[in-house]
Amino acid sequence: MNSLAHTRTWDYALTVATVVLLATLGLQSLLGTFYAWWALSTIPNWEAFGYNDFVRVMNLIAAPQVVALVVVMGLCVPKRLLDRTALIVVSGVMLGIGLVAWVITGSMQDGLATYLALAGLIQVAVVALTVAGTRGPSYMTEGRLVKTGSGLLHLGFIAFAYVVVALQNSAFMLPAFWVATLLTVVGTLMSFYADKLAFRTRVRAEVDRPLAGAGD
Repeated sequence: MNSLAHTRTWDYALTVATVVLLATLGLQSLLGTFYAWWALSTIPNWEAFGYNDFVRVMNLIAAPQVVALVVVMGLCVPKRLLDRTALIVVSGVMLGIGLVAWVITGSMQDGLATYLALAGLIQVAVVALTVAGTRGPSYMTEGRLVKTGSGLLHLGFIAFAYVVVALQNSAFMLPAFWVATLLTVVGTLMSFYADKLAFRTRVRAEVDRPLAGAGD
C-alpha cells in the first residue's frame, strides 16, 4: 500500500507540475499578445524598433519554463514503464544525452530537441504496449481506452513541445503541428469519453452475438 501511495503521490505531483507550467506559458502568451496589440496601437514604429527586444524578453522569460516543462514531461513518460530507481537512471541518461547534444552543437535548442525525441520514442513504446494490452505501463486511471487516450495525449504534448523547440523554421512545422493536435484531440476524447465508447462497443458486441441455441 505504501508503494502504491508513493506512486500516486509521484504521479499527482508530475501532473500538477505539468499543468502549472502549461498554464504559466499560456498566461505569458496571452499577456504578450495583449502587450503587442497595445504597443502596435500606441507606440509609433514599435514593430520596427521595439519588436525584436520584445521577442528577446519573451524568449528569456519562456526559456526556463520550457526547460522545466521538457524535464517534467521526460519524467512523466518513462514512469509508465519503470519503477522509481530505474526512472531516475533513465531520466538521468536522457538528460545527459540532451546535454551532450547541446555541447556538441552549441545549441540549447538542439539539446532540448534531442531530449524530447528520446521521450517521444519511449512514449510511442508505451502507447504500443498499452494498445497490445500488456501489464507493463502504469497509469493513474483504469481501462484500456482511457490508458490509450492518456498515452496519446502525452505523445501529443511531446510532439507539440518538439514543434515549438525544434521546428520553428522547418518546412515540417505545420504537418508536425497538426499531427500533435490530432494526437492531443484524440487522446482527450478517449480519456474523457471512454465510458461511452466502451458502452457502444459492448452494445454492438451483444447485438452481433448469436442467440443461444439459435443454431440447434
